[in-house]
Amino acid sequence: MRMHSNDSGAGRIYQPTLDWLLRFDRQTEERYEAEHGAERVEQLRNAIVFGVLLYVLHGISKAALFPGSLEIILLVTTFVVIPFAVSYYWRMGSMSHALRENVMLIGLSISTVLPVYMMYNPSYGIGVYANVDVLICIIFGNVLVTLRFKHAFFYTLATLCFPVLAIMTNAEIDPGLRKALSFQFATVCIICLYANYLFERRRCMDYCASLEALMRAEAAESSEKQFQVMSKTDSLTGLPNRRFLDEQLDEWASDDRPAAVMMIDIDHFKLFNDTLGHPAGDECLKTIADAFTEAFDQPDLFCARFGGEEFTLAARDVDELQARRLASAVVAAIEGLAIPHPGRNDGLGIVTISVGVALKPANVVTTRETVLTHADEALYLAKRRGRNRFVFSEEVSDSPLLVSS
Repeated sequence: MRMHSNDSGAGRIYQPTLDWLLRFDRQTEERYEAEHGAERVEQLRNAIVFGVLLYVLHGISKAALFPGSLEIILLVTTFVVIPFAVSYYWRMGSMSHALRENVMLIGLSISTVLPVYMMYNPSYGIGVYANVDVLICIIFGNVLVTLRFKHAFFYTLATLCFPVLAIMTNAEIDPGLRKALSFQFATVCIICLYANYLFERRRCMDYCASLEALMRAEAAESSEKQFQVMSKTDSLTGLPNRRFLDEQLDEWASDDRPAAVMMIDIDHFKLFNDTLGHPAGDECLKTIADAFTEAFDQPDLFCARFGGEEFTLAARDVDELQARRLASAVVAAIEGLAIPHPGRNDGLGIVTISVGVALKPANVVTTRETVLTHADEALYLAKRRGRNRFVFSEEVSDSPLLVSS
């Protein structure tokens, strides 16, 4: 497998790598360990219990057949194999995945050393019979423990070389049998290693496939969320757009919680564009939008671009006094920016705003259109009163009443 990316609409999708030794790339290996490490520890612990029991029982049977080997079998089993297995059993849960697999390889190698040594040493009278012990170790490591293929490859290769060398040099074995026994031994090793390869390759390929599917799903979900955000965001100012505003106000207007909605208009903005040009006007809009975002980024409060030079600021769970303080802060925040406005003819010379405020009291249900109409009427009254100020909809004499629930 190769690492590549799919440059589709969902963006770049990472795919895991797998080399000829069936090793994941580092990122995939860490993710696999996080997801399946506990299962691997449990598998190895079960294999250790079974393996030690098998090793002891096989050692007893071998000592019964060859009494001269009893002492060395007892010493190795009691002071090497069992202590190593017990220590590894309890500590593997705190090991890194790399150390855990390496220590397992060391343990299998230790278990193989004694039968290989007995094959070399004619004094034990075992000779070719120890060949069976080595094969059991190879089968156990490749099939039952299921060494990671990298470890299985080098363990099987090393274990193959030493016993074959012992067979070919052991004078107790008939010369005519040496090649045949070596071939049989190599055949079993190849079969076990191939079985390990098939199992490990299936494990790795299945995980790669499931991981790619998961990552594609995550990328699609992320892309969908990004599209949803973009569809509700004004491209110029980065503020929520009219679509987002309508959805929020529909929800807020139809529940029992109090809310305040402010229609905001930049004073004499046409003159600003006529004097400084539309690019400067766009920069002015973005500067004001940034000021709204920085000053009024709170829970249950947002500012959206209504259209053109108009913005809407909405706040939830506020009473009239809080709404007045908020409206005053909005007007002062923009005046405080001191954006030059050379096109004004009223002597101010900076950009200001006018604000119309509509209150939806608690336990009152209304509609988005009604609230926006109240706020818009108050905005025009603020314009008529001289701009750079806020006006509440209650001050508009012909304003229709909100519908009570």
